Amino acid sequence: MRYWTLAVVSTLAAFAIFALAGSILARIGAALLEPRTRRHAPAARARVLFRLRILPGLCAVTAAFGVALPIFLWFEERGTTEAVSRTLGLAAIVAVVLLVAGTWRAAAAWRATAKVLAAWHRRARVLDGLDAPLPAFAIDDPFPIVAVIGVLRPRLFVAERVLRECAPAEVAAMVKHECAHVSARDNLKRLIVRACPDLAGVARRIDRAWGAAAEEAADARAAGLDARTRLNLADALIHVARLAVPDTPPLASAFYLGGSIDDRVRRLVDPIAETGSSRWTRLGWLGAIATLTAAIVLAAPAVHAFMEQAVRLLP
Repeated sequence: MRYWTLAVVSTLAAFAIFALAGSILARIGAALLEPRTRRHAPAARARVLFRLRILPGLCAVTAAFGVALPIFLWFEERGTTEAVSRTLGLAAIVAVVLLVAGTWRAAAAWRATAKVLAAWHRRARVLDGLDAPLPAFAIDDPFPIVAVIGVLRPRLFVAERVLRECAPAEVAAMVKHECAHVSARDNLKRLIVRACPDLAGVARRIDRAWGAAAEEAADARAAGLDARTRLNLADALIHVARLAVPDTPPLASAFYLGGSIDDRVRRLVDPIAETGSSRWTRLGWLGAIATLTAAIVLAAPAVHAFMEQAVRLLP
């Protein structure tokens, strides 16, 4: 029993420690990188900001379940009599709080989205004639809703008001924008962000910047190099922004979320060339992961010795 108690507490303590370390790194990275990425293409900026936002969770999960727990199970003697220190126990409690809070935020977003989706479905009609690879519905709502809602089975909702007041070319451009969100799995990313730990004030700065970059990236992905589609998107954005601001659920990607549209219109009129991740970049990441994994395996005895020493010295 002592063995498994120590395994659980050590794993959770590693989660809490590295969640804090990752949060500090993310905050420093946001301060350094976010201003510099504004001159980069939207898709590249969105990728960097999303990775910064999930860095605390990625560090915590990797350190706890990819390093601490396997090394403990590999090297720790089954008959250990080591006691759980108060500091280690407190760190484990912090980890439990972080895990419960992240799960609660994600579950609450899922429930809220499901509730809105059910309400919209009850008063929606199937929308035919749109060139969209997902189910589309028209909804009678005073707000200018143009949104993809859902993670597993995304659905497109367009307000009747938008269909009446916007030109067909503008509606088509907005549909392409929302389909770009689907191809980028932005709603899934929103769910992951909700589940990630938020320490050191990471979310407040990065979430807003990532949301704006994701919208600009969807604009760029929808329009591509077609100047006419870009102008249609800009016209649609200006048109919709003049109407009331939509109230969208957490796991939805809306064409317009309120606030200034200057940056998006400027990007559409004067786009920055997109540069996707090259094969060599992906291979470099795979090589780095493989190298780190090999280094952890080779250093496993030393890491276990360090863990044991830390457990003994902690009050």
